Amino acid sequence: MVNQQSLNRIRLFYAAYFAAMGLILPFFPIYLDGRGFDATMIGLMTGLIALAKVIAPPWVGHILDRQSATHSHRFIVVASCMSVITAVLFGLSDNAVLFAAIVLLFGVFWATILPLTDRLSISISESASISDPTSESIPADYGRLRVWGSVGFIITSLAGGIWLVGEHIHAFPFILATLMLVLVFASLGFPKIKQVTPPTLKHAAFPTQFYILLAIAFIMQVSHGAYYGFFSLYLADAGYSGTQIGLYWVVGVLAEIVLMWLWSRPIQHARPSLVFSICLLLAALRWLGTAMTTDPLLLTALQLLHAASFAAFHVAAIAWVKRLAPDSRHAAAQGAYAAAGFGLGSSIGIMGCGLIVGSAGYATAFYVCALIALLGTPLAWLLRKT
Repeated sequence: MVNQQSLNRIRLFYAAYFAAMGLILPFFPIYLDGRGFDATMIGLMTGLIALAKVIAPPWVGHILDRQSATHSHRFIVVASCMSVITAVLFGLSDNAVLFAAIVLLFGVFWATILPLTDRLSISISESASISDPTSESIPADYGRLRVWGSVGFIITSLAGGIWLVGEHIHAFPFILATLMLVLVFASLGFPKIKQVTPPTLKHAAFPTQFYILLAIAFIMQVSHGAYYGFFSLYLADAGYSGTQIGLYWVVGVLAEIVLMWLWSRPIQHARPSLVFSICLLLAALRWLGTAMTTDPLLLTALQLLHAASFAAFHVAAIAWVKRLAPDSRHAAAQGAYAAAGFGLGSSIGIMGCGLIVGSAGYATAFYVCALIALLGTPLAWLLRKT
């Protein structure tokens, strides 16, 4: 049953999940360095988490589509519990091979639970939209559920920068485990929704439009490679302090929060070709502007475009992944979207931009990312009849 209490559990889940992301992205490499790992091993360990995002979500989703909704809920709870255990083991293992295996396992459990929760959230949001299309405010709107993840990300990013760096970095595994424990508590109270179609052993095929959407998501995330991998270093090279760099990241996430809170619902119901085209064009403008200037005011304005390049794009994509996928394949569809974009797209984008930065500099990497975003717009228009 969907009620305010069960929706609060989803909000808490997103807050804790993305708080963990705000912990892992900036501070996991620092933790590994403090443990004595060299640059090669740090790259390997962080790469294992990225690899898990590519492989695990589609595979787990494919299996769970054959099961009832109850099995999906149980999997989220169990995988969250395993994330707690593997996070604690980070701090207890000294063997490099064993540590790598633990990191990979953590990545698998951590990567699979988000698409399944997104599947639940968008199903609730879509049901609310259909049942009351004239409502001015829908408490179960996907954007207003997911926005709490952005809040969690900001809190841990800022708090971690203040407290965690330095002698406290060895507390990293136990803070991470605590956040995973919150996921367990939150997932236990997830709302139960009625399964529209019974599980089937025969999977229906995805339509062509679904694969076009995956390709667009892949291109969009590849275009973020210079931003996620090297934006901070680019600003540091331009003379910005660590505090200033952190504030620029916060500006982007705040723009994301505002869009998800105010405009999530109309974006979900707009034509996908229009939304994706605009988002890709604005992403191209963002990367082009970032390559051309490090002026404080202009960079602030460019960071506001995160509302389009990430937030609006993601809200629309999550909704259309559900609509384009057959009813019996929603879990696999959300897993494939996560793998194509945040897994494969992000990994290739960051690694490719690393090669470009090493040979031609930061600005060139952003120019290339602008071009990549532009290349995605013709694909978006292939969805114009959807």
